[in-house]
Amino acid sequence: MAIPDGIIDQVQQNTDIVDVISRYVTLTKAGRNYKAPCPFHHEKTPSFIVSPDKQIYHCFGCGAGGNVFSFLMRHENMQFPETVEMLAEKAGITLPKGIARSDKAGEVENKLFSVNELAANFFASNLAGSRTAREYLASRGVADAAIKKFRIGYAQDAWESLSNFCKSKGVSMDILEQAGLVISSEKGGYYDRFRNRIMFPIMDLKNRILGFGGRVLDSSLPKYMNSPETAIYSKGRNLYGLNFSKEVIKKKGHALIVEGYLDFLVPYQAGIQNILATLGTALTVDQVKLLKRFAKTVVIVYDPDEAGESASLRGLDLFISEDVNVYIAELPKGFDPDSFIRKYGVDDFLKLVKSSKNLFDYKFAKLAGRFSTATVHGKASIVGEMLPTIAKISNAVTKSEMIKKLAAKLSVDEEAVKTELKKLKGDYAARRHTIAPAEVKRDTRKAEIVLLALLLEGGPYVDRVSHALSLEEFKDSSIRDVVSAIFTLHKANKQISPARLINVFSSEGEATMLISEAVNILDMISDKDRALEDCITRIRQDNVKERLAMLQEAIKLAHDRNDGDQVKSLVAEYGNLVRMNKT
Repeated sequence: MAIPDGIIDQVQQNTDIVDVISRYVTLTKAGRNYKAPCPFHHEKTPSFIVSPDKQIYHCFGCGAGGNVFSFLMRHENMQFPETVEMLAEKAGITLPKGIARSDKAGEVENKLFSVNELAANFFASNLAGSRTAREYLASRGVADAAIKKFRIGYAQDAWESLSNFCKSKGVSMDILEQAGLVISSEKGGYYDRFRNRIMFPIMDLKNRILGFGGRVLDSSLPKYMNSPETAIYSKGRNLYGLNFSKEVIKKKGHALIVEGYLDFLVPYQAGIQNILATLGTALTVDQVKLLKRFAKTVVIVYDPDEAGESASLRGLDLFISEDVNVYIAELPKGFDPDSFIRKYGVDDFLKLVKSSKNLFDYKFAKLAGRFSTATVHGKASIVGEMLPTIAKISNAVTKSEMIKKLAAKLSVDEEAVKTELKKLKGDYAARRHTIAPAEVKRDTRKAEIVLLALLLEGGPYVDRVSHALSLEEFKDSSIRDVVSAIFTLHKANKQISPARLINVFSSEGEATMLISEAVNILDMISDKDRALEDCITRIRQDNVKERLAMLQEAIKLAHDRNDGDQVKSLVAEYGNLVRMNKT
């Protein structure tokens, strides 16, 4: 049987994360916390922080974070039951008889791979029988050959379609839930997680199915939904399509990184096969290390919106830390790789890729759009944002040229920039500073992560957010998973603490990194009530904007099908939304 939550809490309460981590790295007292060079990536100055108050750790360099269990899982390559057993023994806690031991992990993983394979075949057969789903894929330019190669399927618009099919095959609901394919209801039953969605199997390098990504056919939200973290699937450790493109990437020596499944599929079937996609999250150090095995140069091709730009900027430093050359290709406003290729063709897309900017030019241009290059304050802000990236460049000559270039662009003394660089600490990029309201209003992901930080306060903040926003309104799927867990704990009148919340996800992955990141952001928020309202407003506005765009797409599709009634209905919804947004 699984380890009860009460036992896990007891082990955690009787274990000091500082004592455990100090066995592996030398910790130095830094105020209320402890710091050390990160054990998960190479660095010269400490950016790894351990909080005894919160019982979590966080690295400001690579983003790694979690609690005592996730630290051991990552550092010792252990499974969750192993870490609980080991720490329980050290704490003198006897585990109940019959608890599943870690040697069962391999058996569980095999079952998850098997049930995912069964589900993929089921979704594929559904697609073959759904004219609407096939027409949708055709309208997006996805050919039959690509559907077959990438095993694209369709989840029917029914609550128990997959559940009933798997029951008929003798598959237990428990293993389906562990695979993230079904969700348990409050009434005691189960229902399918994916409904009325195009299904994209997510595979590892051995072509085993780890999980699924589902895209809606209409204008509903969320547009994309991924499998949750499971024993075999972590969004922050895998990349979509790499199993198909890895050999071409090695041959060409560089990789293109896009955001979505269709942004991968359309270029791939058009002949651009040194390409891969992220899985609805910001790039992680684990993804960079995985990609580094096949290429030392990458070109990021993200959507030209604020979220895309922010994702590009966040990913830059990770590549530099891992000695990977990174460039950014900027698409025209309103286009993603999928739509750009369908309108302008492969040749123009490749020209755009060849004209991509290096990391310095791209980041400087974005910062120059945020801060004035004519004022002392603006120049200082740009230097402060640029230096953490420049500091991560290992080649001394390249670093020197970057400093010289930065000084020249801002018309400041080169020695002054060098002086600031010498002041740089390992955690410089995450210095404690007040989060400005303008920052939240500009960046939707920033708004979501700040809102998550406030939710960790519990109580009234959880009530206010749960009444103001639905889970579907959170665009970042990993943040949405964590917020969902907070809502569930709050509804059950259980304490919300970062260390305990991490246990809900049972593994060191994107969710645990987000929680540790949110904890550190919480101390930077000066006016929490104002920040809460600003975040809610930002998220609502962005979702209205996205829904309007999706309605435009749905209207076009309905028009192409000569479905007059559907066009009329969608146009009416579009008009109502516009009017409501103006009030």
